[in-house]
Amino acid sequence: MYLSKLTLNPRCREALRDVSAPYELHRTLSHAFRTESGVDYRAQHDVLFRLESIGYSAALPTVLVQSQTEPDWNELPEVYFLDKPLVKRISPAFSVGQTLAFRLVANPTKKEKRAGKDQGRRVALTNTEHDDGTTPVGAWLRRKGEQHGFQVLYATTDDFWLGADRRSRSKNSIPLYGVRFDGLLQVTQPELMSQALASGIGPAKAFGFGLLSVARPQ
Repeated sequence: MYLSKLTLNPRCREALRDVSAPYELHRTLSHAFRTESGVDYRAQHDVLFRLESIGYSAALPTVLVQSQTEPDWNELPEVYFLDKPLVKRISPAFSVGQTLAFRLVANPTKKEKRAGKDQGRRVALTNTEHDDGTTPVGAWLRRKGEQHGFQVLYATTDDFWLGADRRSRSKNSIPLYGVRFDGLLQVTQPELMSQALASGIGPAKAFGFGLLSVARPQ
């Protein structure tokens, strides 16, 4: 597995476009992966990505890209980057009871049935605190942890809307609700945890959601 850190050039028009439109970022990243015709590059190479500076306008736009195959960032224009992309190979391994710091930028949603429709619609879960101190997004994260082999010990949340025009009906500019989780987790099932790291958590991965990052606690 490979992890790339890209620092985008804030003076590059294409980079600025991609920072404000994650679907365009998704399309730009595809150029670094040699993909079979008619196949989605993310599916073929297990690509997940995250714009680190979401919601932090003063920060340089930085993108983390995780993939099963090594990307070739020379396929993108040199001016697109502020610094040379950093690429390293990683081989994470987990054990039961292991405690790790984590970050996850996710799209917490649920499906609601629609009268007369076969397909439900996804609606955003809120970060509003109930009387008992819980929140719908917190409950969502705990459920995902149980599904993916870890227990959440502690997490802070920072929610945001991605996409400026909420009234737009264009596929590529639909606003998406996101939550950045930072905290501590404990591994309960290492195999499931490894799968979650490789495949991501939750929907909207083409828009930069779902990449789970872990590290030793400081």
